[in-house]
Amino acid sequence: MEELRVRSVYFLILSFSIILVASAGILNTYMNKSWADTPITLDNILKNYYVKIQDKSQNDLEVSSDLSEDSEAGNETGSDLTGQALSSGEDSEAGNETGSDLTGQALSSGEDSEAGNETGSDLTGQALSSGEDSEAGNETGSDLTGQALSSEEKSEDNNQTSTQTTGESESNQNINQTTVTQQQTQNNQTVNIQNNIEMKQKLEIAISEEEGEAPISVEEQTRIESSDSDIVTQHKALTGPDCRTGNVLAGASNAEDLRVLTECQDATGTVMHTKKMDDGDYKFFLNLDDQFKFLTNEKNNEKTDGFLVVEIVPPDQGNGGVILPKEGDHVHIWGAWVTDKPKGWHEIHPTWKVVNE
Repeated sequence: MEELRVRSVYFLILSFSIILVASAGILNTYMNKSWADTPITLDNILKNYYVKIQDKSQNDLEVSSDLSEDSEAGNETGSDLTGQALSSGEDSEAGNETGSDLTGQALSSGEDSEAGNETGSDLTGQALSSGEDSEAGNETGSDLTGQALSSEEKSEDNNQTSTQTTGESESNQNINQTTVTQQQTQNNQTVNIQNNIEMKQKLEIAISEEEGEAPISVEEQTRIESSDSDIVTQHKALTGPDCRTGNVLAGASNAEDLRVLTECQDATGTVMHTKKMDDGDYKFFLNLDDQFKFLTNEKNNEKTDGFLVVEIVPPDQGNGGVILPKEGDHVHIWGAWVTDKPKGWHEIHPTWKVVNE
């Protein structure tokens, strides 16, 4: 009984298997017949659709190639290159989707499916290539940035060089100006020395020829005397312990040639030239300070360079209040203010007090 049941099960399984195989054969035959009976028009539509999709894939490849060329040619900014790389990536994904659509719509055609896959692979390769170009663009952008930084460094170097050049130019100008100033100072000193020599020669001649020089004309003496009278009326003589009483011309060897303007007058100035005269007088010229310029006249300007003639007579040279000054001393003097009539100039003569200041 048990054996009969087993055989029945085997028979049922075998029968079910035969039915399945038969059904599969019938179904396969039917489907082959249906595909063979498919109208030519549908086949053409599928082929045309594949061609269009393939053209679209090629266009995507051209767009990707153009983007790569633009990426290489532009190299403007890293952002633009990144944007184009992303766009290329989207086109690559579109190409892959196209390959997937081709695979799905043309399952019955193994060759078309392989072509679609190859197209998708090509698109992927193009996208990758475009990405590499994008990276190359980024590298180019980095190079440009580096070049820009290098240009800035060069610009800073140029600025430093320009600053150094400007500093050197200013230093040279300062040196030149200093040299010119020194030369001018030396020239002025040379001129001053020459002028001093000429002045001393002139003063020496004036002193040396004084005794033998012919007096000025009577007419000129009269004119000078008239001018002196005007000065005397405008000027007040000094009084005090530094003044002398009695005959203020006492001790002067040429007292008859002297006309007294004021009996006591002081003055300050710088000693310009000194000489001990044959008659024993100690004579020097005094470059008056401004407040005493009125003590000289036109003959002083003409014959003694505007200096006042000062004489210390022998009796006063041993006086304790009198020094015999040297050239260059700044002194304060007191004496009689007179006109030497034969010469026409003004003097303080005799001078009875001389002190250094």
